[in-house]
Amino acid sequence: MATPRESWLNNAEASSDALDALLLAVPALPQNYINLLARGNGGEVELAISPYNFCLDSAEAALNYWGSGTCTMQNVFVFGGNGGGALLALDMRAPEPWPVISFDPIDPEGSIENVATNFSSFLSLVAQGNTA
Repeated sequence: MATPRESWLNNAEASSDALDALLLAVPALPQNYINLLARGNGGEVELAISPYNFCLDSAEAALNYWGSGTCTMQNVFVFGGNGGGALLALDMRAPEPWPVISFDPIDPEGSIENVATNFSSFLSLVAQGNTA
């Protein structure tokens, strides 16, 4: 049985080509992140803690950012933001499972905040009442 789509996710799912390209570029991405994109290729929802809002980037946007060479920190995979300038990312400088961090791209090293110990814990911070 397929996992139901969360109400905050976009109606369109990420294409298998987009997910394959993402996994080719970053093979160890968490499966629950890939599964989330397969249910909705982007979306926006409140978080229970800072940065209080989560704008999920599409698979294509995340891949473009990763491959653009404009990464603000090495070995950090940006998968979204808060809609107000802070980015949300997997900190691949740490051992797996990678923690989720937020940071301001203008001062990345000076603004890092730990958000969750891993992507599963991060998803548990989606504010109640915003899921299907």
